[in-house]
Amino acid sequence: MFDNGMSEWVVVLTVALLVLGPQRALAITRFAGVMLGKAKAALADVQAQVEKELPQEELQVLKDNVVALKRSNVKRKVQEVLAPLEKKG
Repeated sequence: MFDNGMSEWVVVLTVALLVLGPQRALAITRFAGVMLGKAKAALADVQAQVEKELPQEELQVLKDNVVALKRSNVKRKVQEVLAPLEKKG
């Protein structure tokens, strides 16, 4: 998401330390770390739910494809059987 390297973060933290002071900068950094941890946990939870539900959807699509294939095979077999009968009649 952010395309920042370590050197950019060092600059940001140094400026924050100078502007906010050591105690407020540490408190804000700690708060940002906690929020980042919560965001990562929420993202992991959503990802786990998607991975859990996705195979069910894929299995349903696969099942539908198999049923459609069976129907087309049955239809083709019936047509093969009826074709000679129609020629005779």
